[in-house]
Amino acid sequence: MARTGGKKESGGTRLGDFRKQPGEPKPVYVLRGTDPYLMDQARRAIRQLVLGDADPGMAILELNGADAALADVLDALRTPAFLAPRRLVILREAEKFFGQRAEADDGDEAEEKTAGGGSHQRDALLRYLEKPSPTGCLVLEVAAWNESTNLAKGIAKAGKLVLCEITDPAIMPGWLQREARKTFGKTLTVAATQMLLEYLGMDVAGLLAAVDMLALYTGAEKTIDAPDVDALVTRGHHERVWALCDAVAERRIPRALELLDAFLTEGMVAAQIVGILRPTFRQLLRVKALTRRMSVDAAMEKAGVTYFARDRVRRAAAAFSAAHLANAYQTLVEADLDAKSGTDERTALETMIHRLCLPETARTAARGVAD
Repeated sequence: MARTGGKKESGGTRLGDFRKQPGEPKPVYVLRGTDPYLMDQARRAIRQLVLGDADPGMAILELNGADAALADVLDALRTPAFLAPRRLVILREAEKFFGQRAEADDGDEAEEKTAGGGSHQRDALLRYLEKPSPTGCLVLEVAAWNESTNLAKGIAKAGKLVLCEITDPAIMPGWLQREARKTFGKTLTVAATQMLLEYLGMDVAGLLAAVDMLALYTGAEKTIDAPDVDALVTRGHHERVWALCDAVAERRIPRALELLDAFLTEGMVAAQIVGILRPTFRQLLRVKALTRRMSVDAAMEKAGVTYFARDRVRRAAAAFSAAHLANAYQTLVEADLDAKSGTDERTALETMIHRLCLPETARTAARGVAD
């Protein structure tokens, strides 16, 4: 489902483009990505291209890179398939086969960093690609791919790099709404789409699973709306956490206590409540700290804020001072310890809310008690 279009990125071909125009079968393909759904779509496209309607049971060999032996891979590629035009050899986690880390290194230095005979395997594969078997097709699945290595350059000449990743997050809302209509016969509202994307990010498999659940949940209803997502997927937590952030930033204690009551009414205990608040405040604190030396957008990128949550994070970070966020996060750390120490939960949580909303007063009072 990667964005379609004519241009290439990073020397590779976008998945959408590849599925539209796969061309003639190549002796080797590299599938780069981490999303299970997109990797599966690429795998299916190659299987159809290479095997057509032949029975895949006798023509596909799948190996894990950590366990695969070079001799087994090359033997399989050179052995004609039974009742199929080609044999397809899929090597998952191929970085491990070549003794490379998933994180790409730079240039020729990457070829020197080997483990378990990685250099020998790369050299052998390069020699094989000089005269590949006409009945074999090798698929290398990787999380990252350094295109400056000799291996990558050799594969670029003989085969194709397919980018199984989302190259433009802006296409996600429209794609998810189309998928809901096409696959599940449901209209996904703008609000529901935004909530799903904020909560799940660009996890394609997770998004489709969520829409599947929502389609069952809504039954005969033709529309999936934000309250449905809130009830089934985020269970009210996502919006409530951000509402609590707003209340803390605006120092509205009654509103924050009201939201705390909503968590408690659901049966959540102190450790769970603190546990869902800490990641959000930690991320806000990190963004705020990074903005001292870079733009807000660059800070959110570095802090790992998902594309669809950035407007909300930008507003929240602007509403807090750096000191308020630092105190708030420390309050949550201490509240987590209190929750595990056997302190009365209700009292501990209400104290936490007061300290979150009025950190300066709380800290002054604490110092006064200590003195």
